[in-house]
Amino acid sequence: MINRILGSLFMGFIFISILDFLYFIGLKLNYFDLYKIDVYFNVLFYDSQNFYILIPLALVVGYMLMYSAFAKPFMKAYIIIIILSTTTLYEPIGRSLGETIFLKENQRFKFGSTTFSGATLYEGRRDIYIYRQELLKTVKLPIYEVKNITIE
Repeated sequence: MINRILGSLFMGFIFISILDFLYFIGLKLNYFDLYKIDVYFNVLFYDSQNFYILIPLALVVGYMLMYSAFAKPFMKAYIIIIILSTTTLYEPIGRSLGETIFLKENQRFKFGSTTFSGATLYEGRRDIYIYRQELLKTVKLPIYEVKNITIE
């Protein structure tokens, strides 16, 4: 029983990692590189994972693909999901998915004594990436020194 659980967890983690890798490489190529956000892939990958969901999902996926009576239909569904994850490599899909997940438009910021408008492209561990429309470029600022101003 323990061997099945550990085997399911290990194989499920591999199967889920394939999906995650395809998904995040599409976001990296078509959203982060487009806006010149210089965050390392590993940091993006790790920071965007929800480990509370990943571990039970890996266990279920591993069990369904290896030991379940429904392994063949589940494998077909898994292949369809791989194809869907691969679509993020197509530029319009990867860009729009990245914008849906990370982009926050029409924001006001205060950095020191300067107040400006922009769109939050990505909030990382140490830095925030803001697209400044008036400059037509992405600005990288320390996240602890930037204040988001709420307009009421």
